[in-house]
Amino acid sequence: MKKNLIKIIRFGLRIHSIFHFIEFVSALYEQAYITASIAFIACIIEITASFLIPKDHIHLRPFISEVHEKCDEE
Repeated sequence: MKKNLIKIIRFGLRIHSIFHFIEFVSALYEQAYITASIAFIACIIEITASFLIPKDHIHLRPFISEVHEKCDEE
């Protein structure tokens, strides 16, 4: 249950960061540079958070990362 919840939260953060990126591009188009800066910072924070929760070994994938404590591939 906990693993599935973490996957859902991680996926949700990445989807939400895509919306912030769209907002960033839109704000640049409208020359709203302060709004663009805020949207860009929010996008970076959410993407970073999605890769850092939980503090396990993570294989980075575009949407859903593989998370485990030990890496058997080494």
